[in-house]
Amino acid sequence: MKKCMLIVFLCFAFMAHPVYAKDENLNIVFIPKSSDQDFWTFMRDGVNKAILETGKVTLTWRGPRYNDDSDSQIAILKMYTRPGIDAILIAPTDRVRLVEPIRKAAALGIKMIVLDSAVDGNYHQNFITTDNYAGGKLAAKHLSELLNGQGRVVVYRTVAGSASTEDRANGFLAYIKEKSPKITIVADSYGGGSRGKSLHSATELLKNTPKIDGIFAVNESSSDGMLRALRNAGLAGHLKFVGFDTTEFLLDGLEKQEIHGLVVQNPRQMGYLGIKAAVAAINNAPNKDRIIFTDTTMVTRGNFKNPEIKALLVP
Repeated sequence: MKKCMLIVFLCFAFMAHPVYAKDENLNIVFIPKSSDQDFWTFMRDGVNKAILETGKVTLTWRGPRYNDDSDSQIAILKMYTRPGIDAILIAPTDRVRLVEPIRKAAALGIKMIVLDSAVDGNYHQNFITTDNYAGGKLAAKHLSELLNGQGRVVVYRTVAGSASTEDRANGFLAYIKEKSPKITIVADSYGGGSRGKSLHSATELLKNTPKIDGIFAVNESSSDGMLRALRNAGLAGHLKFVGFDTTEFLLDGLEKQEIHGLVVQNPRQMGYLGIKAAVAAINNAPNKDRIIFTDTTMVTRGNFKNPEIKALLVP
C-alpha cells in the first residue's frame, strides 16, 4: 500500500515541473536491454504516454537486439554521449560493465536515469525498477504452495550480471531456504539471453536433471525457452512451472495449465515514471526519491481474465 501511495505521489510530483530549462525540444535517448521481448513494447507505451503529457521532447529509442549483448549496448551509449543530449534512460544489461560509460555520460552533464536493472556506481539521478527481490519471493511462495512445501526444484536464470534477474533468483532462493526447507534446489543454471539460447539450454537441462517437480524461470526469454523445451520433451503440465513476465505464448501456456503462475511487472508504469524523472532531472527539480519501486502481480489461470490483470498483459 505504501509503495502504491509513493508511486501516485511521484507521478504528481513529476508532472508538477512543466517548466523547461530551454525553449527547444529536450533530446532524450532511451536504451532498452533488447528488441526481442514484449516487455519493452509495454515500456515504450508508458514512455509515449509520458511524452504526450510532457510535450517538447525528441525521443531516440535504440537498444541491442538481445539482452546479453552488452558490447552493443555500451557502443550505443557511447554513440549518444555527446553535447546536445539532455538525458539518457538505460536498462543496463550488465551492472558492472555499464558503470564507466554511464560515468562518462554523466560527466558531460547528461542526466542519467536507470530502469529495470541495477547498475553499480552513483552516477545516475534515479533508479526505477520492479522490486525484483520481492518478485522472486512471490514466485517462491506460489511454487511452494503448489508443491505443498516439498519437492525438487530448478531455478532457471538468463544471463550472469543482469541485476534484475539475479535479484529475482536470490529472492526465490531466500524464501525457499527460510520458509520451505523441504524443497531441494536440484539445478540453478543460466540459459542465455535469447529465446533460442534459452530453448537449447533448457532442453539440455531437462535431459540431464533427473526428476524435477517444479521450475522457476526468471524472465520472459527464460520462461519462453523453458516452456518450449517442456513441450518438446512431453513434460508440459506434468510439473509445476512459475515464470516471470508475459507474452501471448506464455499466456497460452497458462491457459493450458502448462504454466502455473507468471510474476508480472508493470513496465508501462516504469517507462512513464522514467520519462517524468528525466524531465525533472533536466529541470534540476528536487530529487527526494532516488530509487522508485513498481509492483509485481502473480497472474494465474484463475485471475488472468480479470480486467485489472488484463491491463497488465496486453501490449
